[in-house]
Amino acid sequence: MTEAATNRLFALEQAFDVSEESRALFVHSMREMAAFHMERSEVYRGVCRQYGFSADQIRTHGDVITIPHLFVTAFKERRLVSLPDDDIFMTFTSSGTQGQKSQINLDRISFDRQAGMRELLVRSLGLTSGAKANYLVFSYAPDIADQRGAAHTFNVYTSFAPAAEKYFALQQGAGGEPEFDLERAIDALVRFARTGLPLRVVGFLAFSFVTLQEMKKRGLRLEFPLESLLITGGGWKSHKGETVAFEQYAGLVHEILGIRPERIRDFYGMVEHGVPYMSCGERHYHVPVFANVAALDPGTLQVMPRGETGLLKLQTSYIRSAPAISVLSTDLGAIGTSCACGIPGDYIILRGRAGVTKHAGCAISASQLIKL
Repeated sequence: MTEAATNRLFALEQAFDVSEESRALFVHSMREMAAFHMERSEVYRGVCRQYGFSADQIRTHGDVITIPHLFVTAFKERRLVSLPDDDIFMTFTSSGTQGQKSQINLDRISFDRQAGMRELLVRSLGLTSGAKANYLVFSYAPDIADQRGAAHTFNVYTSFAPAAEKYFALQQGAGGEPEFDLERAIDALVRFARTGLPLRVVGFLAFSFVTLQEMKKRGLRLEFPLESLLITGGGWKSHKGETVAFEQYAGLVHEILGIRPERIRDFYGMVEHGVPYMSCGERHYHVPVFANVAALDPGTLQVMPRGETGLLKLQTSYIRSAPAISVLSTDLGAIGTSCACGIPGDYIILRGRAGVTKHAGCAISASQLIKL
């Protein structure tokens, strides 16, 4: 089966070039990959049969949302693949330290498409640089990252400006388990400030938040160059599981590090889906040309009007190794368009998590690893 349209889609040079041509290419690519997974995955073929779905039904961009989805929880409960085991190049899991973890298996083509997609997103948003920078990574060091998808992602974000030095805040402890050393994180920031180089902070918000709070308590303030950048991911929760408002966090970052609010970016994503939705200066999470997102009514699973809250259904065609081209998340959000930042197309407005059971993730990991 040909993947010609999908290959052309992931060869585009702009992540937010929302044109008739790019939309038509995305439609063709989604039709292509829906047929691909129906042919190769017994589970996905069965789901599509339940809906009476055929890939030939996908003719317009509006048809894409009708591609049957799998719930993200399915990837916690079963190993779902569309290729032979010999074709699997890399396996990633969700970031929680306890409980069931989601698992996604990638072949080399899917891995390379995802890597190219991430680089294109960052470049299209103007966040790459040729100037050397120091990195403080509030995530797992490579030698203890294991198969955690978030650890891989944060490490990738240290490649978009040349690194003078990298410090990973989660290191292997004496007992072999990941350990967060607050003092060493603060020491790294002080050392980086003395170099005069730009600072790039990436990683889980909970760890950076507690670090900056401690520095404020000590009256420790640093000043980094204007081109410094902070990229968070994993949810706006403190290590105690409490919601952190952007204004509170941005104010703290600017006060302690001198990084301006517009240079603080966040990305929304999940190991089951693989597309990072990066925020703009307006704090909207923009949908690139290789994805489609809609909010569904939790009761009827019908598409909600723009601006109204529902469960987020996320679609992309990059993955060929697992039937994850269309997933229904446990996250609540709404879809907006015509952002004031000038980026065309749709964006996501995050509005929390549905249900009463919290999935293991960043805040839970932080509560286990931060000892204060």
